[in-house]
Amino acid sequence: MQILFTLGVAICGGFILSLVNAPLPWTLGPVAAVSLTSLLRKEQLTWPLLIRNIALIPLGYSMGRPFTVETGQAIISQLPFMLMATFVTICAGLFSAWLMFRRTKIDFTSCLLGCVPGGLSQMVILAAEMKDVDLTAVTIMQTMRMLSVVFVIPFLAIHVLPADGPAAHLAVSESTGNILVFALAAVSGAVIGRLIKLPTANLLGPLLATAVYIVCSGHTAPIIPQHYLYVAQICVGSYIGSSIDLRKIRDYHGMGPVLVGSVLLVLCVSMAMGCVLAYCTPSTIVTSFLSTAPGGLAEMGITALTVGADSFTMTAYQLTRLLFIMLVFPYVVRFILKKFKFQ
Repeated sequence: MQILFTLGVAICGGFILSLVNAPLPWTLGPVAAVSLTSLLRKEQLTWPLLIRNIALIPLGYSMGRPFTVETGQAIISQLPFMLMATFVTICAGLFSAWLMFRRTKIDFTSCLLGCVPGGLSQMVILAAEMKDVDLTAVTIMQTMRMLSVVFVIPFLAIHVLPADGPAAHLAVSESTGNILVFALAAVSGAVIGRLIKLPTANLLGPLLATAVYIVCSGHTAPIIPQHYLYVAQICVGSYIGSSIDLRKIRDYHGMGPVLVGSVLLVLCVSMAMGCVLAYCTPSTIVTSFLSTAPGGLAEMGITALTVGADSFTMTAYQLTRLLFIMLVFPYVVRFILKKFKFQ
């Protein structure tokens, strides 16, 4: 019954935002409705991780279906820019952490883990594995960043920045592949991705598997009907909303103004990096902005599908930053703490 109640709340939220033409209504509506309902009820609504993972598969497939050999070559040529964008974004996060440490009573380790733009779940897991970290503070900071990203970035991409042309993403060749074969490839990609522990495996696995099958078969991947994607977005938005505890944000160490400032700083740096990439690479401003935005693969992927951005280029940039944060950033944190002794 709890799941059905959460689903009803999520659908109502999506319907309301769709009536006012809000960006990504079937993702952001469930996020807002579920999190606010949890706040009003003083009890967190629940949404199964399994359903969210299943919903990511068609989204990953849709992100992978525009792939071509030329797309892969273009991505490889942009590797130096990916590393540069990752470095600049991480530096902005580190500076935000320093400001948060100087202006609040939160320890520097928690500020580092809370301000650097990684995924909410990944950073919370990383914080739980490190000693003397204020897990609540990290959760609040990452939650505020995620809320800002999932509401601000889609609005800018859809209503402010010039839209990308849809032709490259909607073109259908004479040899359209069988939807069942592509579905099997996408599901297999998700399973393999989980076995080899890919980040966001249920999204990235289908994306890569679809791309590989397109290159090997020469077929064009069929388009998933839009209403199926709306259902997937509701499932993803419901999970995000159920993972946000707004009760923790109301007052905590007086971090509010500093946290807002740090989030704005990272967003501004991301926007500036997007402009630089649009000037230095073949990518459009929308694709470049989504590539450098401090969001997660799922949220930025849904936005890219909506505005017709280059999903593969965006994924490559986001994945580069995510892998750096997961594999290298813990050592960066330990080095900073040992070298400068902020504690």
